[in-house]
Order: sequence, then structure tokens, then C-alpha cells
Amino acid sequence: MSQRDPCIIEKNQEDLKNDAKIRELWMKSICDYDKHAKFKIKETYDFIIVGAGTAGCVLARELIYGIPNINILVLEAGGPNVHSNGLISMPCTWWGRAKQYNDWAAQGPEYKIWDWDHCLEAFKALENNSRKNPDEKFKQFHGFNGLHNVQDPKNGMYDIMSGLIDAAKTLGIPYNDFNGENQNGVGKYQFTNENGKRCSLADGFLSDALKKVEFHPGSEPNGFGKVVAVDVRSYAHVLDIIWDEENKKENIAIGVRYFCNGTVREAFIAPKGEVILCGGGINSPQILMLSGVGPKENLEANNIKVRKELPVGRNLLDHPSCLFAAKSTIDKIHHWSGGSEVGIIHKANIEGKIPCKEELFDENTDIQICAMPLRPSLIEGLSNIDDNFGRIILLPILNIPSSVGYLELNSNNPFDQPRIHLNFFEKSDDLYRMISSLKLVREILKQPPLSTVYNVKEIGINDEFGQWSTNGDDISDEEFVLERGTTTFHLSGTTKMAPESKDGVVNHRLQVYGTKNLRVVDTSIFLYIPTGNTNAPIAMVAWRASQLIVEDYTRKNSL
Repeated sequence: MSQRDPCIIEKNQEDLKNDAKIRELWMKSICDYDKHAKFKIKETYDFIIVGAGTAGCVLARELIYGIPNINILVLEAGGPNVHSNGLISMPCTWWGRAKQYNDWAAQGPEYKIWDWDHCLEAFKALENNSRKNPDEKFKQFHGFNGLHNVQDPKNGMYDIMSGLIDAAKTLGIPYNDFNGENQNGVGKYQFTNENGKRCSLADGFLSDALKKVEFHPGSEPNGFGKVVAVDVRSYAHVLDIIWDEENKKENIAIGVRYFCNGTVREAFIAPKGEVILCGGGINSPQILMLSGVGPKENLEANNIKVRKELPVGRNLLDHPSCLFAAKSTIDKIHHWSGGSEVGIIHKANIEGKIPCKEELFDENTDIQICAMPLRPSLIEGLSNIDDNFGRIILLPILNIPSSVGYLELNSNNPFDQPRIHLNFFEKSDDLYRMISSLKLVREILKQPPLSTVYNVKEIGINDEFGQWSTNGDDISDEEFVLERGTTTFHLSGTTKMAPESKDGVVNHRLQVYGTKNLRVVDTSIFLYIPTGNTNAPIAMVAWRASQLIVEDYTRKNSL
């Protein structure tokens, strides 16, 4: 059945109607809750973590073991079994760059805690790298006793992927292990996996956090005592932050309101506790704005009382990418691989030309090309293509974009998605650098052994009906990039860590300016988007944040 089938269109429209009805019922429940509730059960925790992604999992584990006798509530909008769709089990890469972290530290003396040496300490504390017989240089940049498993490809790789490496080398692209000091060149990725599956931070850190369950009897004869544990609530959608209304000028966070199991609930923090937003580059700024922290104009337009005016939602950064596909003879690719097996990391030509030798050897790289055998069902529009040939995809990713976007509230409805303006390729140099990488990809495909042994040929652009056209050469490079440009879901920067005078939203300790007991710990705090996948950098940020939170909590309790 084609994508143009009217039954499918009608079904999609019906789904949209059902979604709208569900949202309407949710909102009715929220708005009418206070009118009908007889009483409210007061949930109290030392820390409330909003979001069980990378940052939330690391924080929960480090805090429950780092601070004696506390309990933690983790509120996760998604379901309890994130592995059900299989996609999160796909391996991914782990690498970082020193310069960007030193740029963070250069913002002022208080930011010294984010220089490369401090960040490297965190990266190494997190990592459990299983490389056999690593050399001394490798040991400088990797950890071997952490909870996050990282390993080399266990079962080797497709021959065609080795052919890709050889083809790149014929163009003068140096071979490199980019999990070390430098990243430029072509090489094999390491994976954050264990036993062939991606090892998410939930596997390593949240699972370990949940193991700690203790009961401490109360000091009073009739006291209930205290359970020391991490309590995870799934399908819990946080609506807004609860403020201390008796101290309105100080904006003291005392808890959160959240929607779970058909009702609105309230959870509070104990004295000296904190609310920590780990919702990511979209949800954390949305929660802040719904709570009255953000741009005055946008908040007032949505009838939200402004508690603290800050540029929340600005500085939206992402890595634009552009899908490029090629085909090979069927006997070269038999099944789906574990993920991106080969990477080509290079500096692009700002005029949109094929990078010259000097640019290919330049260590200030700005493009990452991920290469992998292709599984059609994962790519929109590929389900109906001819199965008489194997396929590989190459995905150029712009690691250092110049274009900056923003997000803003669409309404004061917590279930209404914010308006997201990515502004991809708004700056012309972004477009030209992506074109440069695209031309490099096409040139690599022409080189032996890809063009000879594997008979690799590029596939034309996907047309509007989801079919592959055969006249891909008829489209301009600019049109190709704009047509195939897409997000890598590395949304960052919307509550950036910087001085307030420089449009910062959180300070060097990740505390929200003009508030108390409130921090943000996720990709939204990045001043610059990391030049690579964001999973490892945000795990690092969460580990560093846990040290800061332990320090602050200890100091509060010593007063």
C-alpha cells in the first residue's frame, strides 16, 4: 500500500483527533483538579529530578550514594521500559574535545571548575572502557572502572565498511582512532554497548541507584522513620514548579506539580533539598517558562506571571545532518549492523568545495560523517525500495553550526508543544560546509575498492511521494542539502551556563539565576554545542553537577 493511500491519510487524521481529545481531557482534569479535590497527599523528598534521561540517571545514582540518608523522586514523562522500541539499544559513539570545555572556563574565574582537566576527570570516572592492551596515550583519555560500558566493535565489521576506510585513505584522509587526543581522519567508532546492545545510562547508573534501599527508624517513638531510596515515576508529566508564596521576591522552589495516572499531584522538597530539571533542551526551558521564568514578552502573551525575566529558550543549537544513500551488490550486505561503524571527521571548505589536503589534516574539525549499512525500515520513505541490492548510508553532520535558533511557548497548556525554530542553514557558511562534506562523500564513493569490488553507486534524492528517483544528478547541491537536511536530536543551549550579563540562564553551579533550590542539568546548559554526540558530554556534566550538589548540600547542613 503506497503512502498516498487515502485510508492511511484518514487514519492519520483520526489519530490526530484522538490525540486532541486526550489533551482536552488532560487539561480539563488539570483545571478542575483544585475544585474537586478533598485533600492532597503531600509527597516530600530531599531531591526531585525531572527527567530520567542521561543526566537524570547519572544524578540519581551519584546523589543517592554521595549524600547519606536522602531520598530522591525521579519523574519521567515516558514509559518504564525505554528498550521496548529497540532503538535505544543501538550502540553509539563516545568522544569529546578539550577546547570547548576550556572555552566554558574562560568565562570567568568561577568557571574554572569546567575546564578540560575537571571535565576529563568526569569523563574517566563515568567510563568503563574494555579495550584490550590500551597504550599509555589511550589511558590518558579514558576510564576503566566506571558504570558506562564502552568497547570496540565485538564482531568486526562488514568488508564494505573496511572498503570505505580504504577509499577515504586513497583521497588522503588520514586513518585515526578518534577516541584519543585528535579527532580528524577516518576510523572505527567505539560503541557504548555491552553484549552487542547499547548500554544506556539507565542500564549503568539508574539500575545501580535503585539497588540502594534502606530504612531509618524515626527518632520519636511514634515516628514513621525514613526510607532512603530512589523512587521513579513513569508517565509523570511535570506541569510547573511550585514556589514558596510566602517569600515571593526570592523565587524559592519548593516542589513541582505533575500529572500522573489521570490526576494532578504535588511533590515537595525537604528543607535544604532541590528541584533539578533534567528534561533536555526542549522540556527544561518549557517547564521554566510555564513556571514564570523566561522572556517577559512570551510569558505575558500566554498569561503567565513573570517571576524572573531570563532568555530561556534562546541560543537553541543542534547538529544539522543530511542523509546520503548508496547501493551495493546484494551479497555485500546481508543484515543490519549495530550502528555507525565508520566515521570520517574533517574540516569542511567554507566555499562548498571538496576539502583540500590541508583541511583534511586540520585538527579543528567541524564535520562528522557517520557511515553504516542501511536498514530500510528505519529511514522514512525506504520501505518500498528495491531489495535486490544492499545499501549503506553516509550521514554528514555539521558539528559546529553557526546558525542559532530559539523556542517559545505556544500556550500556557503544559501539554502543548512549544514552537521550535531551528533556523538550520540560516547562516550561509553552514550550507556551504555541508555541501563541502556532501561533495567529499560523493568523491569517496567513486574510489576503489568501493567503485570496483563493491560496485557502489549513489542513490538519487527521495521524491515527495517517498519513492527513490533516478535523476538525483539533476538536483543542485543546495537543493539536496535543504531537502535532506534534518535534526540529529542534539538540541542544546536553551538555558545556557554563562554570566547573567551575557544572557546566561544558569550560573557556573547550574543554579537558575534569581531563584533558589532550582538547577538545570542537561544539554540545555551548553554554551556551545559539543562537537560530537551529546550523550557522553551531558553524562559528564551530570557527574560534575553531582559533585557541586553534594558540596552545597553538605555546606547547608553544616550551618
